[in-house]
This record gives sequence, C-alpha cells and structure tokens, in this order.
Amino acid sequence: MARSGDKNQPEPQDSKLGDISSRLDELSSRLDAEKKIHQKAESPSTNYGKAQDYSEGYRLVSEFVAGILVGAAVGYGLDRLFNTLPLFMIIFLMVGFGAGILNMARAANRVPPAGARLDIPPPADDDEDEGDK
Repeated sequence: MARSGDKNQPEPQDSKLGDISSRLDELSSRLDAEKKIHQKAESPSTNYGKAQDYSEGYRLVSEFVAGILVGAAVGYGLDRLFNTLPLFMIIFLMVGFGAGILNMARAANRVPPAGARLDIPPPADDDEDEGDK
C-alpha cells in the first residue's frame, strides 16, 4: 500500500484538466498576440503625426485671424463710408473676434451647428409630398 505522504509517486491527473490548461495557455498566447497587433495599429505614425498636428493648428489660427480681418475690413469700410472712423471699426473688430472664435470652435468640431443645438429637425423632403398629389 502506498503512503499518502510519498512524493515520488505521481498523482493521477484528470485528462480534462490537462486539456483545459493547454487550451488556456493557447488562448492567452493568442490574446497577447492580438493585443500587440491592436497596440501597433492604434499607435500613430511617427512620420506624419507631427505634421498633421501643425496643419490642424495653422488651420485653426487662420480661421481665427480671418474672422478678425474680415470684421476690421467691414468696420473700416463702413467708417470710410459714413466718415466715423473709429466707431464701426471697433464694433466690427469685436464682432470679427467673436466670429473667429466661433469659426475656430466649429473647425475643431467642438460646437455643433445651430440647428443641432436648438433641436430643430431637418427639413422634410418635398419629393414625398409630390407622390401623394
């Protein structure tokens, strides 16, 4: 009779447990491989990442400056027309500043269009009504 404390004798293993552990090892190795693939795909390209960021920044700055310049030009034109030099230029510089901020926010996709902010439904197509008549 074998002693229960004898470490030299192998204990009988269940064949299902051995199969499950090998399947778990295979699954964990496949998951690790998939994680590496997804991490590699999600990491930005080092070649064009910085250039795209600079491009986005210049686009936002140009949206802002364009709003201010258009406001100043309209204000100066109205001042020349009505001979009230600083009044309209100051007013339209402020309006241009606000428009530049709004255009910059829209270009960065931070502000939804006015219809979406006010929950206005899009206009219905007139083609559906023509078929009923």
